[in-house]
Amino acid sequence: MPHYHFDLVNWKGIAYQGGADLADDIAAMDSADAIARRLLGERPELRKRYYAILVTNDDGAEVCRLPLEIIH
Repeated sequence: MPHYHFDLVNWKGIAYQGGADLADDIAAMDSADAIARRLLGERPELRKRYYAILVTNDDGAEVCRLPLEIIH
């Protein structure tokens, strides 16, 4: 099972949000969405500051970058 890393970023890395063994890239993107929603619930001011959840695989390749501003 692939391992994925989740980071809160803007133009640089801000905070590591954890890692998880997940079935595939789609599951990793779903996890990024859940992390983004949790962060915005706790810190809604992050929405307008160009933050994103960056998902990378164990090889360091970017799987997706989910901007917090598109979460509704």
